Amino acid sequence: MSSGARSISGCRIRIDKDGMWYYNDLPIINKTIYLFFNQHLEPASDGGYQLRIRDETCPVIVEDTPFVVVDVWLEQNAKDGRDAFFIRLNDETTEVLNLSTLTIRHDNVPCCRVKEGKFPARFSRPAYYRLAEHVVEHEDGRFSIPLNATHYYL
Repeated sequence: MSSGARSISGCRIRIDKDGMWYYNDLPIINKTIYLFFNQHLEPASDGGYQLRIRDETCPVIVEDTPFVVVDVWLEQNAKDGRDAFFIRLNDETTEVLNLSTLTIRHDNVPCCRVKEGKFPARFSRPAYYRLAEHVVEHEDGRFSIPLNATHYYL
């Protein structure tokens, strides 16, 4: 927590493995509040996460990753004209997938870094299947995703 911020006492917020937010074990179903909380999530100094609104903070318990990739697609990037994978996250934002951050966890779940590399995100099953359509196997048994004449090995 940075100087000047104070922690809200009794604040219990968590994010489950599917990216659903809970306050005091009740689901946050109001879409406006859900999106607002996602926008104000930040890494905490202890390695966890916190919700920061102005000068108040609340620790956030994250069961898996704070964000979930819910869709992925390949298209030409308008910024530079090169092909790029785009991802949509559970907070309804879209960004370019940085393939150099793509990893496969020990439980075979693909993950990447999002929000300018600040957060990990795991792929939902449908997003994983869409990404898997682009994976190629090499003669040496390794797998990669080719993009713009570069192979990103998994």
